[in-house]
Amino acid sequence: MEKKDENIKKENFGKIYEVGYHIIPAVAIENLANEVDNIKNFLAKEGATIISEDFPKLRNLAYTMPKVVGGMRRKFDTAYFGWIKFDAGETPIAKIKKFFDENESILRYILINTVRESTIFFAKTADIQDKNEVEETNKEQKIETKEIKSPISEEDLDKTINKLIIE
Repeated sequence: MEKKDENIKKENFGKIYEVGYHIIPAVAIENLANEVDNIKNFLAKEGATIISEDFPKLRNLAYTMPKVVGGMRRKFDTAYFGWIKFDAGETPIAKIKKFFDENESILRYILINTVRESTIFFAKTADIQDKNEVEETNKEQKIETKEIKSPISEEDLDKTINKLIIE
């Protein structure tokens, strides 16, 4: 019974992936769609099924990233970030990694194992009435700050500290 359950888990788990990628900003905005199509076409050719995606948008990077492009080492402070979630099917992940590693237009990527369901969290927007209720509650909960007076004088406190230091 346990072997059967393990086989079911292996069949249903581990085939959904998400790849987040940075495309170098040297790619002209007009050619960006072609770069994304190249990625999607490669995945489709290998038997993967695209579940969802987000078209790349230009982003500032947290730090400068180097990349050898056309035989020259270049540094990038911005890149186009996009992602694709896909069902890999029978495609070996090593082949997908090799594609991203060898693609000169890809600055960096991350390939993760994920679930088919959407994991995007949409925050509920509060109505104006709800916002007013929250503000009133916050006003009621404000605590007045009072100066706390020490029951001991500063001289006695200094003497006590010096005594503790000496011991």
